[in-house]
Amino acid sequence: MTETQKSETNTTPIQESTVIVRVPKPNLQVVVLGLIALITLFQTFQLMRISAKASTVSVKSAPATTTNSGTGTGTDSDVPESMVGGC
Repeated sequence: MTETQKSETNTTPIQESTVIVRVPKPNLQVVVLGLIALITLFQTFQLMRISAKASTVSVKSAPATTTNSGTGTGTDSDVPESMVGGC
């Protein structure tokens, strides 16, 4: 190569343009708070769906049955002995 050829090859350098975007790494606290917020939103929508279903469903009450044998006196006669402390 001659001197002029060397200078011609060196005068046309290839310039690469790269863009560096620096994104800060999220802290662990930010990630945890984000997860809590997502879970809270999810549960809120679930609760709204459940309450909407509950308001549209009709509820039937069971008929009241009294099986008082008449052996007890006072207000505890309707309560079984096991609930009052009996054997």
